[in-house]
Amino acid sequence: MPSIEIVCVGQIEVTDFSHLPFAIKGGKLLQSDRSPRPLFQQDFDALKGCIYHLGNPELKDREKALFFAADLLSDRSVHASRSTFLEFRPQFVPAVSELLASLMGSSPVNQLLFTSDYQFGPKRPHRSSPVTLSEFWSLHDSRKLRFNGAYPIRA
Repeated sequence: MPSIEIVCVGQIEVTDFSHLPFAIKGGKLLQSDRSPRPLFQQDFDALKGCIYHLGNPELKDREKALFFAADLLSDRSVHASRSTFLEFRPQFVPAVSELLASLMGSSPVNQLLFTSDYQFGPKRPHRSSPVTLSEFWSLHDSRKLRFNGAYPIRA
């Protein structure tokens, strides 16, 4: 099950995004939901801020449920034999874009860390060089945003 987690670097208080059409669990403890060996926990450990876990819409009312984001992703990205690229379903792109832009505005250092962790994704994690929000969406739209990837996003 794919996990998508975003760290708003330097953010002190968690923002409420309950108005968005999918589940979001925010917290101050920068800990991945993936287990037993999350790919990017060492990256989280090096940061301070708030983390946001994205989840399927039906998880909005479940605080202690296993959190995963498969329903936010396109069939061609999740159901490929060996998924390599992450692509949001078109109906969720505006909300994810709103989320990222809002978090960028909340980061006192103008930095986010976007990660995905998927057991059926590439075996080796990918750590990108920093990208802007525009470059992030360009990677997404060209199917070059990788599963099992960590993307520092800067203003």
